[in-house]
Amino acid sequence: MLRFMLSEIMVIWGFPAWDPVPEVVRGKITNAISAYDTAVAEEEPFLDLLGPLYQELSSRGGKQQLGQFFTPWNLAKLMAHLTIPPDPLEDTSGRLIATCDPTCGSGVLMLAAASAVLEKEGGAALRQWSFHGCDVDPICARMMAIQFLANCASHRIEVGEVIVFRGDSLNLQAKKELITHASAPGLAVMPANAPGRQKLLADTARGAGVTPVTADSME
Repeated sequence: MLRFMLSEIMVIWGFPAWDPVPEVVRGKITNAISAYDTAVAEEEPFLDLLGPLYQELSSRGGKQQLGQFFTPWNLAKLMAHLTIPPDPLEDTSGRLIATCDPTCGSGVLMLAAASAVLEKEGGAALRQWSFHGCDVDPICARMMAIQFLANCASHRIEVGEVIVFRGDSLNLQAKKELITHASAPGLAVMPANAPGRQKLLADTARGAGVTPVTADSME
């Protein structure tokens, strides 16, 4: 049911259908989307709502197979407040400040980072930030995309850039599916397929102690 809800939300926003909704459950999906819209509007901006829902709906065995154990929101917020610099807008030379999660899950770490910037610096500061996410799970990749876009629309917040891929961040040769690439009005950003984006994903994975897959390493 969650995948149908995510697919229908993206169709409403003008994206191609991912998993068309069967007519027999369309009424339930419409009600679920309405409930999600209300929850986003009533909760604090960028709160991870879909991650806990996905974990509740998924079987424990399935999550173990994919390594899907999402960071709790309070811990994600703590990590964000500890890592976001006190004056993040200094010395950027007009460039966006990029942050990235190569295994983004529901997008909780990126959402928490956006929340921390909003609390520390205010909404205007978020126009200086670029949030990258990627996940092998197509549901997870779409959860991050939808949560960012829904929060920006509902709370009237402009984020510099949000880009989400579906694919294996560790395999530099594998083509990744672009889920969404959105930027604030008037900002010039790199194309979605710019090599620097793949390097950012790989460097972030390497910094987490994971060795990205290269052509040489696969021989």
